[in-house]
Amino acid sequence: MCGDCLVASTPAVILSGGLSKRLGQPKALVKIHDKAILTITVEKLQIVGCNPIIIVVNRNIQFDALVNSNGATVVVNKTPEAGRTGSLKLGLNTIIAESGRVPNKLVMVPIDRPGWKADHLRQLLNQPMSSCLAEGGKRGHPVLLVKNDLLNILSANDDVSLRELVSFNPVEITGGLLSLNLDTPADLVELDNNSAFFSEL
Repeated sequence: MCGDCLVASTPAVILSGGLSKRLGQPKALVKIHDKAILTITVEKLQIVGCNPIIIVVNRNIQFDALVNSNGATVVVNKTPEAGRTGSLKLGLNTIIAESGRVPNKLVMVPIDRPGWKADHLRQLLNQPMSSCLAEGGKRGHPVLLVKNDLLNILSANDDVSLRELVSFNPVEITGGLLSLNLDTPADLVELDNNSAFFSEL
């Protein structure tokens, strides 16, 4: 059986509910090689067979997210200021509503951490426990969440940090840009300086 077939049923939630005030523009719609970061992120998840893919956004970018979703499902978090756990719960509950069950595994992908490739995600998906990508000893994203941790997240308040709920096993990779964080205008310069990284998924 092919490696991608093993993870074909692993769902993914892309977190893009923040208002991007420091950046001054929606992070999901930042373009590299004339393609939105959101589209690139969805394509990488699709390459490894993640399904379904849920994109959690704020209402301001709902239409633009649909245009750039590459077929993924877009849901709106009406209270994004509560934090990422609330957005993750919304995405997870959307998956549960579609499938009728809590998934055994789920990938969580913050839109502002795009410095990973499909091959890195394959390494993550093969882990038996909740895990995060790491590079040079520094932890990053995406993260893999297993069923027991997903159940804990569902019962937690929206404003509780994931760090308080889940202990992540680091999965060391090479050739990533895990330190890249789209948060300020200076980060857009770094993104542009590393545009070659995004020429291959």
